[in-house]
Amino acid sequence: MGFLNRLTDWMGAHEYQPSAARPTMPVQAYSVIDFASDAGLDDFLRNGGGNIAGASMNRKTVMRNTAVKRSVNLLSNVMGMLPLHLLQKAEGGDDKKARDHALFAILADASNTKQDAFQFRKLVQRWALIDGNGYAEVLRSRGRITGLLPIHPTKVQKRENWNDPYKIVSKSGNVRTILPEDMFHLMGDTDDGLNGISLIDEAADALGLALQADKAAARLFKNGALIRDVLSKETGKLSPEAIANLKASLQDEFGGAGNAHKTLVLEEGLKYMSVQSNAKDSQHLETRDHQIEEIARIFGMPRPFLMMDDTSWGSGIEQLGIYFTTYTLAPWLKAWESAISRILLTPDERRTGLYPKFNERALLRGSMSDQAEFFSKMMGSGGSPQIMEQNEARALLDLPEHPEGSGLNSGAVNGGGGNAPTE
Repeated sequence: MGFLNRLTDWMGAHEYQPSAARPTMPVQAYSVIDFASDAGLDDFLRNGGGNIAGASMNRKTVMRNTAVKRSVNLLSNVMGMLPLHLLQKAEGGDDKKARDHALFAILADASNTKQDAFQFRKLVQRWALIDGNGYAEVLRSRGRITGLLPIHPTKVQKRENWNDPYKIVSKSGNVRTILPEDMFHLMGDTDDGLNGISLIDEAADALGLALQADKAAARLFKNGALIRDVLSKETGKLSPEAIANLKASLQDEFGGAGNAHKTLVLEEGLKYMSVQSNAKDSQHLETRDHQIEEIARIFGMPRPFLMMDDTSWGSGIEQLGIYFTTYTLAPWLKAWESAISRILLTPDERRTGLYPKFNERALLRGSMSDQAEFFSKMMGSGGSPQIMEQNEARALLDLPEHPEGSGLNSGAVNGGGGNAPTE
């Protein structure tokens, strides 16, 4: 049901009553939506502000949570930095980079005249993570793709049917349409296959609780009494003049690093006590740690990647990288490759073997010695059967092809002991 319909139903159910007939109700406090900014109003109309924690959320407030910001930045930065190439399938599996195709430079180098490929992919991935949709208009000239121009998700209206065009609403209220074949659309989770689901909607309760925990901590430092030491007197009380003199004495004689570890001498029956943290303080910290875990679940992020120090890095860093690449990053890699193939390549180009491919192995290279041992064995060193060519290894390392790097007998030719074909 649309926002206006819900508003009309609410007004109908809450008809005006004269003051004498209205029941007396206690005053209630509600979360405040900032209508002063377009983003706040737009988020409220699109997503509402409802969550069990009572937090008012939009994309700006959500990104103030450091765990959310770290997750979004890590995923979008990695997606932007990974090599992405347009490849041409060839017989024998020796696929080549399709450098002559117009799309190759757009994917690998510059996506439009204002953004390089890294900036473009990082931005669209960020939108897809937060809003559930990442959009870019496909620019063409005489049938050739000349660039991809990103469009903010809040400007794109939701579609109802598969053949519906995308409607783009400008700040002035003007609407223009873009055909589905001219809109690059990267989607996260979806219920209808047409529109992605906003993270703010899908994980509203967990995110709202995290935001409220952050606010509680901020209020504690702003308004709370953070007392470490107490001076008490069992009988009588100090005069205002005595209290002022005591404060001045403590500041002058014991304040600052230069007066550290001096012995405090108390007069007039004063006693010194040190205030320790209580169970409520510990519980507050546990709540904030738990919300970091909740956000890690939302993004599929390993805890150490959110700077949680309860897991050993050391030798386990390689396994963490494998987990991140396999279970967190791989679905997004597939989403990008599928969208590029479906929208930016024609059916004839797909049939002839053109396809986009990320090189996610750039994240899993390990140490130089491990790489050297792996590639030498894959190319037939030490009597191992050769299953990789030199140019295939060079491609995984993002090195240019070598004229003599093809041919499965390269290991034997270079003295590697590979199984060269016999005549």
